[in-house]
Amino acid sequence: MTIALTELLGKSILSDDLKSFMTQFDLPANPALHLDFSGNAYETSSDNKNKGIYLNFDGYTRYKPQYGEPFKRFDTSKDELFLYEITIDNDFSKNRKPSPIELPFNLQFGDTKEIVLQKLNKKPYDKSQTSYGYCWWTLFDEFRILTAISIEFELIWIRIMKLTLDEKEKTKLKKYLSQQNKNIKSDNSQNILEYIDKLPTVEWKRRKDDGDDLFTDKGITSVETLLKDYLLTLADLTTQKKAVNIYNSIKKVTTALNKINDRNDGFIETMEREELCEFINAVVRETGLEIDKDIDLTEEWREW
Repeated sequence: MTIALTELLGKSILSDDLKSFMTQFDLPANPALHLDFSGNAYETSSDNKNKGIYLNFDGYTRYKPQYGEPFKRFDTSKDELFLYEITIDNDFSKNRKPSPIELPFNLQFGDTKEIVLQKLNKKPYDKSQTSYGYCWWTLFDEFRILTAISIEFELIWIRIMKLTLDEKEKTKLKKYLSQQNKNIKSDNSQNILEYIDKLPTVEWKRRKDDGDDLFTDKGITSVETLLKDYLLTLADLTTQKKAVNIYNSIKKVTTALNKINDRNDGFIETMEREELCEFINAVVRETGLEIDKDIDLTEEWREW
């Protein structure tokens, strides 16, 4: 019996299931390692371009913090590879050939957008326009799936990605948000307003005065105005004790920052990103919303 693609995610390249799959579809069993500055394997690919099958692996050292301890290891003496991403793309738009492998949810290349939605039985959590047509992301308990839709609204390729620990935690958070209304403390609205003295733009102004030409008065003022308004909004939502609305406000402020950054030559760089993330995450937690300390709430939407 052929194992489902989604069940391969998280498995070692040395597992029987993956070895069998890679042999069946002529995928390199010993792919050339892609290493980070510390010599750890990550984003290592094993591909068969003729069949349109692409696998991505992380070494154990990088895999564990992202995805958790794998179900089984086979060789602890080295940075064993674990599968986190599968792409099936056989250039269907040009050759009109079916997928070389059984796709999840009985999807077929050429399915209309209506059939894709019917088979997934779930609405995408994100839709965006791309050079090939449209990108739809749909979330499940252990993975998310990208269904690439052509401009003719046909399914042309897919990508399946294992959920990281952070993504799982955020999924759990959103699922039970309404139950967190009891955790919101209306008295904390005053604490939130006091963050006006902790705006990251205070430090940005100092750096600009010291000669940092990354900043402009317009960019700083735009961010400062946005964050002040956000504090007022968040304080009001805290008084209302609406956890869902508080969570949704994070997307609004983050996407607004995306636009400001685009209009001001992308001045939000590494240091500024860290300062903004620290500020937004801190004020949201001030509401009483219970969130894992390691989660960055802006990550899902930010482009800076």
